[in-house]
Amino acid sequence: MFHQLLKLIQKERGDQGETRPRQKKAGLLSWFIRKASSENFISNHEKRIKKLEELKSEIQKCKIERDELSQILDLYVNDGLNYRLSVELPMLKSQHEMRMMDMHKMTNWISDAMEKYKELTQENNSYRIRNFHLLNERNELKKNIRILMNENRKLLVEQTELQASCEEGKRLCEEASKTIYTADIESLCPVTFE
Repeated sequence: MFHQLLKLIQKERGDQGETRPRQKKAGLLSWFIRKASSENFISNHEKRIKKLEELKSEIQKCKIERDELSQILDLYVNDGLNYRLSVELPMLKSQHEMRMMDMHKMTNWISDAMEKYKELTQENNSYRIRNFHLLNERNELKKNIRILMNENRKLLVEQTELQASCEEGKRLCEEASKTIYTADIESLCPVTFE
């Protein structure tokens, strides 16, 4: 459309893209031709003006249509916005409230978890301290057991030595009693065998 308008304006100015001017012919024939061409030029000029007016009115109609469409679009956008405000806003509010409730629950869960963590760390510390004391007691008992086992070994050695010495004492006593018994018998009865 603008291309046609540009062509009309160029034609109106006489700028038709010719690069060299026409040479004028002398004479009556040339005058007649010029008169006929000037009439053609005038009629062509009137046609161009008419076409230009038509194009101007068409441009005006396009502007009016554009304005109407922009108003319709504004109404549509505003109606869409009102629809969104009336329908989507409560949905968004409820979603927001649900998310806020979830966040509140999450903070409660986190605080509960922190309390449980503190309790478990205190309990763990008490178990660690108790375990430390029990390990110390166990080590002390092991030490006492070793001492008692050493004493027991010593006592067993002494017992075996005492048993051996007791056996030796019994044997010596028996020998002594035999020698005493035989010596008594000999002294009591002097028997001579000849």
